[in-house]
Amino acid sequence: MSRHRAVKAPVKHAEVPRKARITLPRRPEAVLRYEDFIRTVRFLSEREKNVVIVAGEEVVDNLLTHGEVGRHGIKVTVRKRASGITLALYVQSHRIFARFSACLDLSPPPGPRYNSELKRWHGLGLTMSRNLARSVCYRPGEQMDRVYLSFPLQPDDPL
Repeated sequence: MSRHRAVKAPVKHAEVPRKARITLPRRPEAVLRYEDFIRTVRFLSEREKNVVIVAGEEVVDNLLTHGEVGRHGIKVTVRKRASGITLALYVQSHRIFARFSACLDLSPPPGPRYNSELKRWHGLGLTMSRNLARSVCYRPGEQMDRVYLSFPLQPDDPL
């Protein structure tokens, strides 16, 4: 009688996405609360945190400054998978956001431009966010407006 050992195939575990969430107030301190939140997300490398902070702060600031944020504030979700990082921001739906996102869908997003009447630049932050992210999508909805930014993985350099 021969003894045979059964060879088991390695068990493949499904990737468990890592996710963190916060709700930001509809006040200016939301920008600092956003940065503090991202700094505490343990599954992001320091390089990933820096990119997500810079691009996401611009979106949070624009929602507060140029849009309308409802009484529920800004809901933020950051998720990391093998395919990359997704940052999602949600606010109650408003016409301002729908008009803004419709302009982006009709033509390429405008680049930075100088407004001589106001003596200030417009569009620098959005251009920066688009350059840092793999993609940026603005999606109006009947109840919630959404902004999705995706980023490639950026592990920290070994010391």
